[in-house]
Amino acid sequence: MTILPILELGDDPFERGLIHGRELKTQIGMNITTYINRFAASGLDESSARKEGAAWIDVIAMHNFEYSEEMRGISEGANISLGDIAMLNARYEITFGLFGKEANIKDRSKLAEEADGCSTFGILPEATKNGHTIIGQNWDWLAGVHGSCAVLKICRSNGTNLICYTEAGIVGGKMGVNEYGIGLVENGLVSDHDGLNEYEKPFHMRCREILEAQTYELALNAVISSRRVCSANFMIGHADGEIIDLETSPNNVSYHYPSEGLITHSNHFLDPRHGPSQMEKISSSTLYRANRLDKLLRKEIGSLDIEKCQKALADHFGLPNAICRHPDKNISEAKQTMTNAAFVIDLNLKKMEVANGPPCSNSFITCSL
Repeated sequence: MTILPILELGDDPFERGLIHGRELKTQIGMNITTYINRFAASGLDESSARKEGAAWIDVIAMHNFEYSEEMRGISEGANISLGDIAMLNARYEITFGLFGKEANIKDRSKLAEEADGCSTFGILPEATKNGHTIIGQNWDWLAGVHGSCAVLKICRSNGTNLICYTEAGIVGGKMGVNEYGIGLVENGLVSDHDGLNEYEKPFHMRCREILEAQTYELALNAVISSRRVCSANFMIGHADGEIIDLETSPNNVSYHYPSEGLITHSNHFLDPRHGPSQMEKISSSTLYRANRLDKLLRKEIGSLDIEKCQKALADHFGLPNAICRHPDKNISEAKQTMTNAAFVIDLNLKKMEVANGPPCSNSFITCSL
């Protein structure tokens, strides 16, 4: 079993990055190789990918200087070029731009089921056994990044304390919870509007800003206050019993709320105002995963707890592209995906249960503030 590193970080952003880079140098290098290969599999050669990464250095600094300082610390600590670290931190914009192009390929026989497959859920207090707010997901992504991720536990005197999961080399984190009971899970989305706006605030920076927010309003503002390069879905919860799911495309945001205390989401748009949804063209499992997860959880409304959520995330209907996803050996290795990690987050306890791999075969460990 691969051990999931947990880094304890403090006040100074450059120092946080320095520790991150030193401790995860090998994993960062592996992630760079994984993404270079993934980009190449969709027609973006290594030289062009690195050039695109370098173009994001100043953009990231302009949007959030502290984020860029943490990124600079990673570069120095790992002795890896800042351009390659920026490429990792903008990898969402680069990768999902390629997904958009693939979704428009006329010959569907050239495509394989291989895209992002995250399945998320949110549960309000009236639907849980202990009256807490719970969010969670399976994070389905490139199999090549499994074993090259970490949990960041950030405790500081001049900012928000938080705990989050990230890929080695990426500052932003993704799934997590902070000291104010604000938590985040998310899904990849693709619309035909992606790419309309260039070099806006990147996805992973928005994730970090959500988790650094001291109020729910500020957490929402991290998503809606500016245009985006490409689409994404953010499910943001608060311990006091609020969950809003925000579907975003470059110029639009739509809002979705729990029904009878429960909401689920996968990788296609539910709101038509974003234009034609594209992800289901290259990953049709999205059409059943959210509904399947809703069905598994909804039958337990009123008694939902951590264990029942974990069990639902281990569901294998539709293998290999199930809620609990396993690599499809029929497609190229560079494009294979799997459930790299599973999460159940109790926002009241500020506790994140993490399975480091498919939850059907990996035990959950507790990461807590």
